[in-house]
Amino acid sequence: MRIAHVFQLTTSTPIVALERDGALYDVAELERHFATKLADLPGVSDFHTRVVALRCAGLHALDERLLSGDRPGSAELQPGTFLWLPPCATDRAAYVQLGPYAHDAERPWYRFGNSRALLGHAATIPFPALEDEPDYELNLAALLCEDLRRATPEEAERAIAGYTVLNDWTARGLEARAQARGRPTSEAKDFATQLGPVLVTPDELGPVEVLRTRIRVDAEARVGPRLGEWTFSLTESLACISAQIELRAGDVIGAGRVLGGSAGSAGQRVLYGASVELMIERIGWLAGRPVRGPEPPPWRRR
Repeated sequence: MRIAHVFQLTTSTPIVALERDGALYDVAELERHFATKLADLPGVSDFHTRVVALRCAGLHALDERLLSGDRPGSAELQPGTFLWLPPCATDRAAYVQLGPYAHDAERPWYRFGNSRALLGHAATIPFPALEDEPDYELNLAALLCEDLRRATPEEAERAIAGYTVLNDWTARGLEARAQARGRPTSEAKDFATQLGPVLVTPDELGPVEVLRTRIRVDAEARVGPRLGEWTFSLTESLACISAQIELRAGDVIGAGRVLGGSAGSAGQRVLYGASVELMIERIGWLAGRPVRGPEPPPWRRR
């Protein structure tokens, strides 16, 4: 199943949608068309309620109707009538980014990212004004639908509601200066992180470790590695980290940068205004365009 979270311009509301063959279908309109029992359920259009709290209740049945070819035109969302939101509830999520790790690392590590800066597919990404080295980082992200505390890898696997593409945008100049001074690199990353466009459920993907990746910057494309080239599996990392912090339903977990999944690691540079598209096989393409942000006002009077 392929679940989207979009902002419908005609009603100024965020809604849950299902994607099939490149078309999006409003879940609430599908419910009404098929006269399901959930058609009048309060919160049916709320992403966290429907996907996380209710564990996708009723969505599989709707998706089966779409797969069978029963696709009502009244429920289809037309291009230009919506904006992509990240496939999570940013007001309910913690964003935890894993790795990357050295091959001889003894255990996973993590950092908390800025969930308020999670953006959706096809977004324009404003970088810090003085940054001259914008870069992308290809990740896989998982959305949790269960709380995890001192979990086993098997429990962590059952807690994953679905997967999506993640771009952990990075200001390399800021990152290098912070590292040289022994400071945290949060300011080099916390201005924007992209997710989407869809959340794909585990039953549709199978093992994620074997999925291939691709990267396209403007007209130049290159093949990336399979996702499984991690020091620790995603579920091992979740289990380890859940022994230190409580992970909750609705949290977004970045699996760690894919090996070679940045411009810097490939000896390349990204220019402002470039179209950056990251792909994970069977999940889809995530597109974004970095731009130089406005000069911030002085934070301190001298």
